[in-house]
Amino acid sequence: MLSDYGIENAATRIDDKEKDILNIETPFIAQFGGDFVTVYHVDVSKVSFLWKGLDHVLPVSNFLDAWSGVVLLAEISEKSIEPDYQKHKEKDRLNFLNKAFFFSSCGFIFVWACMNNMLYSSSLSVTQLFGYSIIICINLTGAYVGYLLVLKQMNIQSRNADKICSLLKQNNCNNILETKAAKLFGMIGWSEIGLGYFATNVMLLLFSPQTVYLIALINIITLPYSFWSVWYQKVKVQQWCVLCLLVQVLLWTIFIINGLFGYIQMSALHFQVLFDLMLLGSCYSAMILGISALVPKFNSDRQIPYLRQTLSSIKADEHVFSALQKQQPFYETNDSDSMIRFGNPDSSIQLTVLTNPYCDPCSRMHKRIERLLQKADNNWSVQYILSSFDESLNTTNKYLIAACLENKNNAGQIFTDWFEKGKELKDDYFKEMNFKTDHPEIEAEFQKHEMWRKKTQIGATPTILVNGYHLSEIYKIEDLQCFTEFGLFHNPP
Repeated sequence: MLSDYGIENAATRIDDKEKDILNIETPFIAQFGGDFVTVYHVDVSKVSFLWKGLDHVLPVSNFLDAWSGVVLLAEISEKSIEPDYQKHKEKDRLNFLNKAFFFSSCGFIFVWACMNNMLYSSSLSVTQLFGYSIIICINLTGAYVGYLLVLKQMNIQSRNADKICSLLKQNNCNNILETKAAKLFGMIGWSEIGLGYFATNVMLLLFSPQTVYLIALINIITLPYSFWSVWYQKVKVQQWCVLCLLVQVLLWTIFIINGLFGYIQMSALHFQVLFDLMLLGSCYSAMILGISALVPKFNSDRQIPYLRQTLSSIKADEHVFSALQKQQPFYETNDSDSMIRFGNPDSSIQLTVLTNPYCDPCSRMHKRIERLLQKADNNWSVQYILSSFDESLNTTNKYLIAACLENKNNAGQIFTDWFEKGKELKDDYFKEMNFKTDHPEIEAEFQKHEMWRKKTQIGATPTILVNGYHLSEIYKIEDLQCFTEFGLFHNPP
């Protein structure tokens, strides 16, 4: 990763740790207790370092006991920059504009809701208006507590949730949230129901304040749940979930406020009231089911980076790479098969690329190989073998061979220019270069390419071979950066 960012780096092992630790320029990464830490300050008495995002300070002797002596040193240079920095910077600008538009829209909606509430509030007494404001605040608090519970359910780290859950000594919120009873019918989590309930209350109170009396009735229906929740925590699991208890407290607080300020009104159940209750029930259901559907998606999205990192770690293992490659078909390749070469001919890894000058995937592959050679300072060996769709296009292959024979210093640029703009011009692209395709040496080289293709019976382009082995499908050529220092596959099977 450091190399990708253009940061010069080197790993080494310090033999005399006690003597040399003061001579290592900070910051550096050290192998410490089976993990890695970032050491940012060292003096004669103590070592200060970051471990898992937290600051730690240890006496030098204690640090030396756990330190393996292995360090990774890094130093920036003028070439150090984030890959695709400008593209990412532009993306950040667009993300900022999206967020600005989102919050501006939310602000506009909130102002509209407040104006709507002011019209409704004109019919309320000062006492009722005060109670109405308190109810909104309590439901906002409930929505936040529900949000923290959902984070806990998803095992997402939250300092606020952890602080609240640690208020009682003998408790573990996760133990409650991971039980079967934490989900209604084993499908919808009570934390999702709580968040949906309070969030719907807030929306209704803001945009449809006249429903406050029906919300009060629905609140009464939720109260029996609080008895079951407390009983289950006390008797069944014998542990307390502070966040869950807060939800119950908020439900009863809303009930008390509704009673004190006159929002609990038991009117006759005529058709309009039943219709409004059904409408509100649909709102609650839509919100709860929507949140319940989103939670698994968020969980999946969180898993993808972890799985990608795990797969990348496995793929970057030299032994895994070697084992998978040796299961691939092997095709004998040597220097005599093609003289079209780029990079370092003495490299321990040789890429053989079967390419077609008129093939669009081959054009994209050439750009990728070019970038790879740049990153590796041309320390790879890349051998091109030319193919064609039919015999009428063979003259193009001969022109490219002539470019490598007669103009070796610019052959790479000629290949690049061909794939970028020469394909449309076909052989006219080479007219000004005065290459002669009827030279015996060019014909001999062309026949070598033809013979290799017939011998291997490979037709698909582009085809990538790594020291003769077909590149495994789970690897991209960019993955080979991990193995440039290893001499793999020198011997055929």
